[in-house]
Amino acid sequence: MIEDSTGVRLENADGVAFVTLDAPPFNMLTAPMMHSISSALEEIGVDGSLKAVVFTSCAKAFSAGADVAEHRPEHAPEMISAFSRMFTLLGALDLPIVMVVDGAALGAGFGLAMMADVLLASERAKFGQPEIRLGFFAPVGVAWLPARIGPARAMEVTCSGRTYTAAEMHAMGLVSRVVPSERLAAALEETLTDFRRASPLVMRLNARLVRQLTGRPFEPARLEAEKVFLQELMPSEDVREGLAAFFENREPVWRNR
Repeated sequence: MIEDSTGVRLENADGVAFVTLDAPPFNMLTAPMMHSISSALEEIGVDGSLKAVVFTSCAKAFSAGADVAEHRPEHAPEMISAFSRMFTLLGALDLPIVMVVDGAALGAGFGLAMMADVLLASERAKFGQPEIRLGFFAPVGVAWLPARIGPARAMEVTCSGRTYTAAEMHAMGLVSRVVPSERLAAALEETLTDFRRASPLVMRLNARLVRQLTGRPFEPARLEAEKVFLQELMPSEDVREGLAAFFENREPVWRNR
Protein backbone atom coordinates (compact mmCIF):
# COMPACT_ATOMS: atom_id res chain seq x y z
CA MET A 1 0.00 0.00 0.00
CA ILE A 2 1.18 3.53 -0.85
CA GLU A 3 -0.06 6.50 1.16
CA ASP A 4 1.09 10.11 1.20
CA SER A 5 0.42 13.25 3.20
CA THR A 6 -2.03 14.67 0.65
CA GLY A 7 -4.65 12.07 1.54
CA VAL A 8 -4.32 9.63 -1.37
CA ARG A 9 -3.84 5.89 -0.86
CA LEU A 10 -3.03 3.32 -3.51
CA GLU A 11 -3.28 -0.42 -2.91
CA ASN A 12 -3.72 -3.47 -5.12
CA ALA A 13 -5.89 -6.45 -4.31
CA ASP A 14 -6.53 -9.46 -6.52
CA GLY A 15 -5.87 -7.69 -9.80
CA VAL A 16 -7.61 -4.42 -8.93
CA ALA A 17 -6.01 -1.08 -8.02
CA PHE A 18 -7.82 0.93 -5.35
CA VAL A 19 -7.26 4.68 -5.17
CA THR A 20 -8.75 6.00 -1.93
CA LEU A 21 -9.33 9.70 -1.35
CA ASP A 22 -8.83 10.35 2.35
CA ALA A 23 -8.54 14.08 3.02
CA PRO A 24 -11.52 14.70 5.31
CA PRO A 25 -14.00 16.11 5.52
CA PHE A 26 -14.52 17.01 1.85
CA ASN A 27 -11.58 15.65 -0.17
CA MET A 28 -10.87 19.04 -1.73
CA LEU A 29 -8.76 18.51 -4.85
CA THR A 30 -5.79 20.74 -4.19
CA ALA A 31 -2.93 20.78 -6.68
CA PRO A 32 -0.76 18.55 -4.42
CA MET A 33 -3.62 16.06 -4.03
CA MET A 34 -4.18 15.95 -7.80
CA HIS A 35 -0.46 15.35 -8.34
CA SER A 36 -0.66 12.47 -5.87
CA ILE A 37 -3.58 10.97 -7.77
CA SER A 38 -1.55 11.35 -10.97
CA SER A 39 1.41 9.57 -9.43
CA ALA A 40 -0.89 6.71 -8.45
CA LEU A 41 -2.30 6.60 -12.00
CA GLU A 42 1.21 6.43 -13.46
CA GLU A 43 1.92 3.36 -11.33
CA ILE A 44 -1.39 1.80 -12.30
CA GLY A 45 -0.79 2.45 -15.98
CA VAL A 46 2.41 0.38 -16.11
CA ASP A 47 1.11 -2.55 -14.04
CA GLY A 48 0.15 -5.18 -16.59
CA SER A 49 -1.38 -7.47 -13.97
CA LEU A 50 -4.35 -5.20 -13.28
CA LYS A 51 -7.91 -5.72 -14.51
CA ALA A 52 -9.60 -2.57 -13.18
CA VAL A 53 -9.08 0.56 -11.09
CA VAL A 54 -11.47 1.72 -8.37
CA PHE A 55 -11.79 5.20 -6.85
CA THR A 56 -13.33 5.36 -3.40
CA SER A 57 -13.48 7.84 -0.54
CA CYS A 58 -13.07 7.65 3.22
CA ALA A 59 -14.33 11.19 3.81
CA LYS A 60 -17.80 12.70 4.18
CA ALA A 61 -17.79 13.59 0.48
CA PHE A 62 -16.40 11.74 -2.52
CA SER A 63 -14.92 15.12 -3.42
CA ALA A 64 -16.47 18.56 -3.05
CA GLY A 65 -14.24 19.84 -5.85
CA ALA A 66 -11.07 21.80 -6.40
CA ASP A 67 -9.82 24.22 -3.79
CA VAL A 68 -11.56 27.54 -4.56
CA ALA A 69 -8.53 29.45 -3.25
CA GLU A 70 -6.44 27.93 -6.06
CA HIS A 71 -8.80 29.44 -8.65
CA ARG A 72 -7.34 32.90 -8.11
CA PRO A 73 -5.69 34.14 -11.33
CA GLU A 74 -2.21 34.02 -9.81
CA HIS A 75 -2.66 30.37 -8.75
CA ALA A 76 -4.75 29.11 -11.68
CA PRO A 77 -1.86 28.00 -13.95
CA GLU A 78 -0.46 25.66 -11.27
CA MET A 79 -3.92 24.33 -10.46
CA ILE A 80 -4.79 23.72 -14.13
CA SER A 81 -1.44 22.01 -14.71
CA ALA A 82 -2.15 19.52 -11.91
CA PHE A 83 -5.75 19.16 -13.09
CA SER A 84 -4.68 18.51 -16.69
CA ARG A 85 -2.08 15.93 -15.77
CA MET A 86 -4.60 13.97 -13.71
CA PHE A 87 -7.27 13.89 -16.40
CA THR A 88 -4.77 13.09 -19.16
CA LEU A 89 -3.66 10.03 -17.23
CA LEU A 90 -7.24 8.99 -16.48
CA GLY A 91 -8.18 9.25 -20.14
CA ALA A 92 -5.16 7.18 -21.17
CA LEU A 93 -5.85 4.21 -18.86
CA ASP A 94 -6.40 0.92 -20.68
CA LEU A 95 -8.52 -0.36 -17.81
CA PRO A 96 -12.17 -0.07 -16.79
CA ILE A 97 -12.55 2.71 -14.21
CA VAL A 98 -15.02 2.23 -11.36
CA MET A 99 -16.03 5.20 -9.21
CA VAL A 100 -17.81 4.61 -5.90
CA VAL A 101 -19.63 7.77 -4.79
CA ASP A 102 -21.18 8.02 -1.35
CA GLY A 103 -21.79 11.71 -0.65
CA ALA A 104 -21.06 14.80 -2.70
CA ALA A 105 -19.21 14.78 -6.03
CA LEU A 106 -19.17 18.45 -6.98
CA GLY A 107 -17.12 20.62 -9.30
CA ALA A 108 -13.82 18.92 -10.12
CA GLY A 109 -15.00 16.03 -7.93
CA PHE A 110 -17.89 15.55 -10.33
CA GLY A 111 -15.41 15.78 -13.20
CA LEU A 112 -13.45 12.95 -11.60
CA ALA A 113 -16.60 10.88 -11.11
CA MET A 114 -17.76 11.35 -14.70
CA MET A 115 -14.57 9.63 -15.93
CA ALA A 116 -16.05 6.37 -14.61
CA ASP A 117 -16.91 3.51 -16.92
CA VAL A 118 -18.98 2.15 -14.03
CA LEU A 119 -20.29 4.70 -11.54
CA LEU A 120 -21.80 3.20 -8.39
CA ALA A 121 -23.64 5.72 -6.24
CA SER A 122 -25.40 5.60 -2.92
CA GLU A 123 -28.89 7.00 -2.52
CA ARG A 124 -27.41 9.97 -0.66
CA ALA A 125 -24.85 10.79 -3.37
CA LYS A 126 -25.20 14.11 -5.14
CA PHE A 127 -23.61 15.60 -8.22
CA GLY A 128 -23.23 19.05 -9.69
CA GLN A 129 -21.14 21.73 -11.38
CA PRO A 130 -21.56 24.79 -9.15
CA GLU A 131 -18.62 26.59 -10.80
CA ILE A 132 -20.89 28.74 -12.96
CA ARG A 133 -22.25 30.43 -9.82
CA LEU A 134 -18.73 31.38 -8.75
CA GLY A 135 -17.79 32.94 -12.09
CA PHE A 136 -16.08 29.90 -13.65
CA PHE A 137 -16.93 27.09 -16.02
CA ALA A 138 -16.05 23.42 -15.54
CA PRO A 139 -13.41 22.25 -18.07
CA VAL A 140 -14.27 18.54 -17.84
CA GLY A 141 -17.97 19.30 -17.66
CA VAL A 142 -18.02 21.22 -20.94
CA ALA A 143 -15.57 18.82 -22.64
CA TRP A 144 -16.80 15.38 -21.55
CA LEU A 145 -20.26 15.58 -20.02
CA PRO A 146 -22.00 16.10 -23.43
CA ALA A 147 -20.66 12.73 -24.58
CA ARG A 148 -21.90 11.09 -21.39
CA ILE A 149 -25.42 12.50 -21.05
CA GLY A 150 -26.04 14.41 -24.29
CA PRO A 151 -25.45 18.08 -25.19
CA ALA A 152 -28.78 19.43 -23.96
CA ARG A 153 -28.57 17.84 -20.53
CA ALA A 154 -24.89 18.77 -20.24
CA MET A 155 -25.79 22.37 -21.03
CA GLU A 156 -28.42 22.31 -18.29
CA VAL A 157 -26.09 20.76 -15.70
CA THR A 158 -23.14 23.06 -16.40
CA CYS A 159 -25.20 26.23 -16.79
CA SER A 160 -27.59 25.79 -13.88
CA GLY A 161 -25.04 25.08 -11.17
CA ARG A 162 -27.67 23.03 -9.36
CA THR A 163 -27.14 19.80 -7.46
CA TYR A 164 -28.56 16.54 -8.81
CA THR A 165 -29.46 13.36 -6.97
CA ALA A 166 -28.01 9.96 -7.79
CA ALA A 167 -31.42 8.94 -9.13
CA GLU A 168 -31.45 11.92 -11.51
CA MET A 169 -27.97 11.09 -12.76
CA HIS A 170 -28.98 7.46 -13.17
CA ALA A 171 -31.91 8.56 -15.31
CA MET A 172 -29.49 10.61 -17.46
CA GLY A 173 -27.32 7.52 -17.94
CA LEU A 174 -24.22 8.68 -16.05
CA VAL A 175 -24.71 6.60 -12.88
CA SER A 176 -24.68 2.84 -13.43
CA ARG A 177 -26.38 1.75 -10.20
CA VAL A 178 -27.96 3.46 -7.21
CA VAL A 179 -27.97 1.51 -3.95
CA PRO A 180 -28.31 2.28 -0.24
CA SER A 181 -25.03 3.34 1.38
CA GLU A 182 -24.78 0.07 3.25
CA ARG A 183 -25.01 -1.82 -0.08
CA LEU A 184 -22.22 0.07 -1.87
CA ALA A 185 -19.45 -2.33 -0.84
CA ALA A 186 -21.51 -5.32 -2.00
CA ALA A 187 -22.35 -3.61 -5.31
CA LEU A 188 -18.67 -2.91 -5.87
CA GLU A 189 -17.73 -6.50 -5.11
CA GLU A 190 -20.36 -7.75 -7.56
CA THR A 191 -18.87 -5.55 -10.28
CA LEU A 192 -15.29 -6.58 -9.52
CA THR A 193 -16.15 -10.28 -9.38
CA ASP A 194 -17.15 -10.06 -13.04
CA PHE A 195 -14.06 -8.05 -14.02
CA ARG A 196 -11.70 -10.39 -12.19
CA ARG A 197 -12.80 -13.32 -14.35
CA ALA A 198 -11.09 -11.79 -17.39
CA SER A 199 -7.53 -12.07 -18.61
CA PRO A 200 -5.61 -8.86 -17.76
CA LEU A 201 -4.23 -8.81 -21.30
CA VAL A 202 -7.63 -9.13 -22.94
CA MET A 203 -9.22 -6.66 -20.52
CA ARG A 204 -6.65 -4.04 -21.52
CA LEU A 205 -7.18 -4.67 -25.23
CA ASN A 206 -10.94 -4.42 -24.74
CA ALA A 207 -10.77 -1.21 -22.69
CA ARG A 208 -8.27 0.36 -25.09
CA LEU A 209 -10.52 -0.27 -28.08
CA VAL A 210 -13.67 1.00 -26.38
CA ARG A 211 -11.87 4.27 -25.62
CA GLN A 212 -10.21 4.60 -29.03
CA LEU A 213 -13.24 3.70 -31.13
CA THR A 214 -15.95 5.59 -29.26
CA GLY A 215 -17.50 8.18 -31.56
CA ARG A 216 -15.89 6.84 -34.73
CA PRO A 217 -18.07 5.71 -37.66
CA PHE A 218 -19.03 2.05 -37.45
CA GLU A 219 -17.18 0.70 -40.48
CA PRO A 220 -13.67 2.04 -39.71
CA ALA A 221 -14.19 1.29 -36.01
CA ARG A 222 -15.15 -2.32 -36.76
CA LEU A 223 -12.21 -2.77 -39.13
CA GLU A 224 -9.78 -1.46 -36.52
CA ALA A 225 -11.25 -3.83 -33.91
CA GLU A 226 -10.91 -6.75 -36.33
CA LYS A 227 -7.27 -5.85 -37.00
CA VAL A 228 -6.46 -5.85 -33.27
CA PHE A 229 -8.44 -9.09 -32.87
CA LEU A 230 -6.30 -10.87 -35.47
CA GLN A 231 -2.92 -9.23 -34.92
CA GLU A 232 -2.78 -8.76 -31.14
CA LEU A 233 -5.42 -11.00 -29.57
CA MET A 234 -5.18 -14.19 -31.63
CA PRO A 235 -1.42 -14.74 -31.10
CA SER A 236 -1.80 -14.57 -27.30
CA GLU A 237 -1.54 -17.57 -25.01
CA ASP A 238 -4.65 -16.45 -23.15
CA VAL A 239 -6.81 -17.07 -26.20
CA ARG A 240 -5.65 -20.69 -26.27
CA GLU A 241 -6.14 -20.99 -22.51
CA GLY A 242 -9.66 -19.55 -22.71
CA LEU A 243 -10.65 -22.02 -25.41
CA ALA A 244 -9.08 -24.95 -23.56
CA ALA A 245 -10.87 -24.03 -20.33
CA PHE A 246 -14.19 -23.82 -22.17
CA PHE A 247 -13.87 -27.25 -23.77
CA GLU A 248 -12.52 -28.80 -20.55
CA ASN A 249 -15.33 -27.24 -18.49
CA ARG A 250 -12.99 -25.51 -16.01
CA GLU A 251 -11.97 -22.03 -14.95
CA PRO A 252 -9.16 -20.56 -17.07
CA VAL A 253 -5.73 -19.92 -15.62
CA TRP A 254 -4.67 -16.73 -17.33
CA ARG A 255 -1.02 -16.27 -18.25
CA ASN A 256 -1.39 -12.58 -19.15
CA ARG A 257 0.50 -13.06 -22.39
